[in-house]
Amino acid sequence: MRPQRVGVVVNPTAGAGRGAPAGPRVLGTLRAAGHDVLDLSAPTLEKAAASARAAVAGDHVDVLVVVGGDGMVHLGVNACAATSVPLGVVAVGSGNDTATTLGLPVHDVDAALAVIARSGERPRRIDAAYATPVGRWYVGVLSAGLDAAVSARASADTRSKGSMRYVRAVVGELRRFRPYGYRVVAGDRVWEQPGTLVAVANGPVVGGGVRIAPDAVLDDGQLDVVVARAFSRVRAATIFPGMYRGAHLRTQGIETFRSTAVVLEATAAGAAPPVACADGEVLGPLPLRVEVRPGALLVLAGP
Repeated sequence: MRPQRVGVVVNPTAGAGRGAPAGPRVLGTLRAAGHDVLDLSAPTLEKAAASARAAVAGDHVDVLVVVGGDGMVHLGVNACAATSVPLGVVAVGSGNDTATTLGLPVHDVDAALAVIARSGERPRRIDAAYATPVGRWYVGVLSAGLDAAVSARASADTRSKGSMRYVRAVVGELRRFRPYGYRVVAGDRVWEQPGTLVAVANGPVVGGGVRIAPDAVLDDGQLDVVVARAFSRVRAATIFPGMYRGAHLRTQGIETFRSTAVVLEATAAGAAPPVACADGEVLGPLPLRVEVRPGALLVLAGP
């Protein structure tokens, strides 16, 4: 990659602290390669997100590199989507689903920087999903059912690592689960009933390796919608282990379909659905409308 203006955002708490030593290494390596490096990191993720958005929108950087896990990728996507600034990822978080889906190195700073260097002149274009009225982008999976409650609990778990965070969260949320009331509209298809799970996937994986939508592809111009009817707590618990292989899609009562736009609404047919999450980050309560924007994001994830 020729010398460029590179913005870097580091999450020092990523991967139980692995982001802290990774940050200076990334900054130093990029500077040694001749790049004009702008450190956009901040004491809080909110301030870092604002700094990254301002740098991209103000044409102060040619490339944005995030150092951390899926939360940092989400930050980068919301700065770079629908712009000409490509996103590079140094994956050192506890959850690295997007990096894994893109085939990027995980917990290997030097290898991640090598990919960024090789891909700088020919970034890959992938789809991004845009959710309104919250005005947020995501590249992975939007969760709006038991999956969202689990995601929120897993994100708050600072003790467990990797997929164990998700397992502990499932156990905790199942104890208080009651089916939720939904209306899901995707094109001319309407799914309205009490349910357990609703996911709108641009990518296939969530929660540290759970293949919630195994057939989802990042550049096919489609959203994969996964819905599950009302299950008992015991039945939901028996389905969960197979989700790591995508085996849940063979379960009666679980459906999947594709669309370019999806509307999610709460109904009185069940409990109020949890606040929706995407890429492991809180989006907001239903109703939400999600639309895929083909090729909206450039990523440094070439060969």
